[in-house]
Formats: sequence, structure tokens, C-alpha cells
Amino acid sequence: MPSTLKSVFVSGQWASIWIPWLIVGLSCPVLIRLAPVLRLFDNPGESARKIHHQVKPLGGAAILIGFLPVLFLYGTDWAPLLSAVLVVFFTGLVDDIRGLSPKLKLVLQVLAATIVVLFHPFPATNFSLSAGVGASLSGIPNLIFLGFWLVGGTNAFNLIDGLDGLAAGVGLISLLPLLVLGFGQASSFLVAGLVGGLIAILVYNFYPAKLFLGDGGSYLLGFLVSFLVIDGLSAVSPGGSGWPVLAGIALLGVPIIDTVMAIFRRARSGKGIMEADQGHLHHRLYRKFGHVTAVLVIYLVQVALSSLLFIIH
Repeated sequence: MPSTLKSVFVSGQWASIWIPWLIVGLSCPVLIRLAPVLRLFDNPGESARKIHHQVKPLGGAAILIGFLPVLFLYGTDWAPLLSAVLVVFFTGLVDDIRGLSPKLKLVLQVLAATIVVLFHPFPATNFSLSAGVGASLSGIPNLIFLGFWLVGGTNAFNLIDGLDGLAAGVGLISLLPLLVLGFGQASSFLVAGLVGGLIAILVYNFYPAKLFLGDGGSYLLGFLVSFLVIDGLSAVSPGGSGWPVLAGIALLGVPIIDTVMAIFRRARSGKGIMEADQGHLHHRLYRKFGHVTAVLVIYLVQVALSSLLFIIH
């Protein structure tokens, strides 16, 4: 076997990509086949923000199944993250099957964020605009902000999961700059693990989707991307002075923008901010341009925002 090809299969960095890619790719057809037995379907009549009209199998579990081996093989402090992602995923999965109240879902998401924040070593949060200009959070205020970031990111990805391939594609685009900048470093293995899994699931989740992520998959995706943005930025930022939150906002640009717009829109209309509607960015683009074009436009917006990391870095 040529040395270059061998390195692709043997090296930790490449293995952290192809292992989840392979596992997710094999898991998706199995989940589609088992959906009738397990009754794991997305019901289009359950939410006012859904635009599809066909029942689809739920395949978000494939992301979890593919990510866990990378977490066990390459995660240096995997227990808190494992506990948190299980809480987040099963919160969404139960909501998919039986439905949970918004308050209970929020409590469980806060629990997951608290587990990670208390038991995973996080860096300070850096709000600096440039050298010597800005502020930094550490200690308890930083832990509170990190918890808010994780819970907010979890729900933000759930909100944009309204078109085939949208949430998974945006998550992939958000992580790719971190993988490029940290490639070959141990800190990027978990990023690579989620990237590999998302590449595989997009084969089944892009339009016309053969399966949906469901709340379990979108919550898991949002939590992991939010976590890995913190972890990845702290590793690639020069000087080890913390993770730059402005760069994080750029990487999560589309979910953050859409969530902020939704909060203001629902507040102005007098509705509760957690009440579903069809006023999201992807809904508007879908009505004007159709499914695939709407998704690709949002992909391009996220590419532009994520590219800012290279300028900031």
C-alpha cells in the first residue's frame, strides 16, 4: 500500500474523518429500514413551522452513533461531553416521539450544558476586537456565558432545521474552517469526527431527503457544533488567551442571525418567543426560490460568514 494512502487509513486525523463517515453511511439505511418497526418518523402535522407533507424516517441517531467512536478514541476528557450529548439527544428523541413541553426541554438542555461547563476545562471567553481593545470573561461569569452559548446554539440549529440538508450542511460549513486551521493537531480530531458524520448523512438528508434529523438530531448537532466551536477556536487562537467569541459568532452566523430575527419577530407580533412560525429565513427563501435554491443560498451565506475566521485568525 502506498505510504500516502496508508496514512489516510492509519493516521489519527484521517481516521477521525473516515470512521464516522463509514459508520454514519452504514447506519442511515439501517435506520430507514427500522423506522416502521421502531415508529421513528417525523410527522409533518406536529409543528407550524414544517413545510413538508410526507412522513419521513428519523435518522439523527446516525450522527450520535458515528461520533461516539471518535469521542472514545480521541477525546481526552470524554465523560462530561458524552453525558451531555446523551441528555440532549434523548431530550429531542422523546420530543420527536411523544412531545415535551418547551420548559421541560429547556431545563434538560440547561442540565446538559451545566454538566459540560462544570466538568470540562473551558478557556476564557475573549471579546476583544483587536489587540488591547475589548474584554475577557473568566470564572463564574464565563461559565454562565458558556452555558448560554451551548443552550442557544442547540436551539438555533433546531430552528433552522426546516429544509432538507439545511442544518447538517450549515453545521458542516461552520466546522470546516476549524478543521483546516487545526488539521493534524489532536484538538481537531473531534471536529473531524463530526465533519465526517455530516458528510455521510447529507447523502440521505439533502433534497429530496430520505430521512430527517428530527429534534434529536438537530439538538445533538447544535450542541456539538457549539461545543466544538469553543474547543476548536481555543486551540487555533494564537497566544492561548481564550476563545474569540466574535469568531464563534461568525462560524454560527446563520443559526444566530435566524434565531435573533425570530425572537424579535415573535416579540413584535405578541406571540411567545418559543411559538413556532413560518417566518424563518429558510421559509422566505423557499417560498420565493424553491427548496434546493433556498438551501444553497443559505449555504453561501454561511460560507461567507465562516470564511471570516481566516481573516480574524
